[in-house]
Amino acid sequence: MTTSPTPLPDQWTICLHTVANLTILILLDDDGAEREIGFHPLTRPGTADRTVGSVEEIAEPELRASAQRLIDAFYERTARAQANSDAFGVAVPDCRNLFDRLRAAVPCDVVGLDLDNTALTVVLKLTATGPAAGTLLSLITRWPGSTTKAAQADGVATDLDNHGNVTVRLDQPHAEGFLTWYRDQT
Repeated sequence: MTTSPTPLPDQWTICLHTVANLTILILLDDDGAEREIGFHPLTRPGTADRTVGSVEEIAEPELRASAQRLIDAFYERTARAQANSDAFGVAVPDCRNLFDRLRAAVPCDVVGLDLDNTALTVVLKLTATGPAAGTLLSLITRWPGSTTKAAQADGVATDLDNHGNVTVRLDQPHAEGFLTWYRDQT
């Protein structure tokens, strides 16, 4: 049983831009924002740049297959990001309450979630300024998952900028561990 190709989302396009013998395929949403980029090697000389509204508009079979892989990669990455976000929500269902507690205890300028666009996982970002920066660092160092015997744990990043802002970023496993630990702190 074969499955039919996944179509472009409504009003989305693929821009095909040729450079030497390489075609750059750019998946654009209905606002023209880039959503995924792919490449097709060994493009024939004289291939014209164009934008298409469906894979079927691409006559060259190999280039059409690359365009389909681009669409499939977008859906796969989106599904993986959604699954990781859902898993975070299951692991830390009370994250909003924990964020409120963190803001009251530290107080942080920023307590929020971001997405690692490479790993497609949730990242917890905490930023504090002045005396609150020291409080934030103290809280992070009290958490047993923040360090290893030799150094700061992989997945835990601390940054001090020129304005005295301390930003701590925790990858998804560390964010889940930190918030689970913080839930039980008084």
